[in-house]
Amino acid sequence: MHSRRKIVYAVILAAIAVIGGVIAYVAVSDKVSFSVVMSQSMQHDQYRSSLGIIDTGDVVLVKDVEHSRIESFVMGTQTGYSTFGDYGSVIIYDRGSSKNPVIHRAILWVDYDASSGTWSSEELKGYKGQWHCTTSDGRTTHDWSDLSGTLHFDGLTQSQKNVEISLSKFTSSGFLTMGDNVANTTFDQNAGITDHLISLDNINSVPFQEIPWLGTLKIYFKNGGANLNHVPNSMPSLVMFIALLFGILFLVDMLTLRRSSRELEEELGTIIKERVPHPIISTGTGKRGPRHISVVCLVFFFL
Repeated sequence: MHSRRKIVYAVILAAIAVIGGVIAYVAVSDKVSFSVVMSQSMQHDQYRSSLGIIDTGDVVLVKDVEHSRIESFVMGTQTGYSTFGDYGSVIIYDRGSSKNPVIHRAILWVDYDASSGTWSSEELKGYKGQWHCTTSDGRTTHDWSDLSGTLHFDGLTQSQKNVEISLSKFTSSGFLTMGDNVANTTFDQNAGITDHLISLDNINSVPFQEIPWLGTLKIYFKNGGANLNHVPNSMPSLVMFIALLFGILFLVDMLTLRRSSRELEEELGTIIKERVPHPIISTGTGKRGPRHISVVCLVFFFL
C-alpha cells in the first residue's frame, strides 16, 4: 500500500513540476516568444478566450513545414480540413529579420505566370463560396485560370468577411493570408503587414496544438499585461487550473490516508481477536465448551 501511495505521489508531483517548469520557462524566456500569441488577431471572440482557438496568451506547439499539412481556407472548404476553429491551416511566416513573425491563416494560394503577367488559382475551381474578379475595364469574371484586376470574396471564413485585393502588385506565387479576428477585414497584403504573397519559403512553422492561457504570464510580466483585456478569463482560468492540480494532490492524499487508516484498523482488530481468549462455557466436565455453544448462549443472553 505504501509503495502504491509513493507512486501516486511521484506521478502527481512530476506532473506539477513539469507544468510549473514550462510556466516559468515561458514566462521568462525569449527563446519561445514566437510560440506565445501576443495579440488578438486570431481570436473568434473579441473579449474572451476559447478552447481550440488561438487566443491572446495561448502557447502554440508547432511543426516545421516539411512535416506539416498546409492547406488554404479555400481548399479546406473542399477537403474538410480544418484547424483552430476554421477551414485550412494556420501558419507562422517571417517578415524579415527586424520584424516579428506573424501567425495568421492561409486563405488562398495564387500562382503568378511571369511570362504573361497573369495570375491563376486552381483552388477556386471547386470553391462553393462567392467570389469574382473585376478587371481594369470593369468586367466581372469567374475564370480561375485567368485572374486579373481586383479579387473579391463575400462571406469569407467563419467571420463572414467581405474582402478584396488588387492582384497587380504581386509578382510571385504564394498564399494570401489573414487573421481570424472579426476586426481583421482585409488581407495581410493590404494591411501593411506584408507586401507580398507568402511562399512556402517564407513559412517559419505550422501550429498544430494550443496550450490555453499559459502565455498570459509572459504577457503580464514582460508586456505589462498588454492585450490581456481581450481575454479577461484567461488569467483566472490558469490560476484555477493550477489550483485544481494541487486540489487533486490533496484529495489523493486524503483518500490514501483514509484507506490506510481503515486497513490499520482491520489489522488491529484481527490482532485483538487472535490474542483475546474466547469465552469459557462450563459443561459440567471442567472443559471448554464448543465455540458454537458460546455463541448461542450469548445470543440468548442478549435476548
